[in-house]
Amino acid sequence: MGGKSRAGFSLIEVAVVILILAVITVALMGLFLTGNIFTAQARHEVAALNQAREILEEIKSIPDSQLGTTQDAGDDWIRLESRASSEDDFYNGYLIATTGGTGAGQVREVVDYDGESRVATVGPLWRTKPIANDTTYVIFKGNDYDYEFRIHVTEDETLDLKTVTVVVYYEDRGRQKEVSLTTEKLRR
Repeated sequence: MGGKSRAGFSLIEVAVVILILAVITVALMGLFLTGNIFTAQARHEVAALNQAREILEEIKSIPDSQLGTTQDAGDDWIRLESRASSEDDFYNGYLIATTGGTGAGQVREVVDYDGESRVATVGPLWRTKPIANDTTYVIFKGNDYDYEFRIHVTEDETLDLKTVTVVVYYEDRGRQKEVSLTTEKLRR
């Protein structure tokens, strides 16, 4: 019978293929968006972890004279222990973190240092003024950090060790999260 061959696709076949492609595309877009969310979360977490690691490495390398107990303090100054540097302006630009006692958890920049009196002027003002013979501190060079952090130092007198914990706070999708790293520092 010499009929013509009917090659091609019917409208129903084309519609089914388009529907299948649409379903696959929606599923892939969902995976893509979820991947972006987790990537952003991981970026903040890794950056906070790197900041904590950097601070810990800095503290591990400082001499023991830069860890001490507050001798006296005012709203914008702190008197360091007598073993701190006697050189004027030596700690200018350094960060001082209160690590224990009253006012712990504050980090301030040293804007002026008087070596003779061992007084470091800080900025901005202390939220809670450090207390003499109660508040402990650590002084380190630091950096321009992206995230807020706190440093805690506890001493083990019998082993001559100090346990240093750095906690870095960051925000992820409107919720505050934290990472912390701990190390031990031998007194030198």
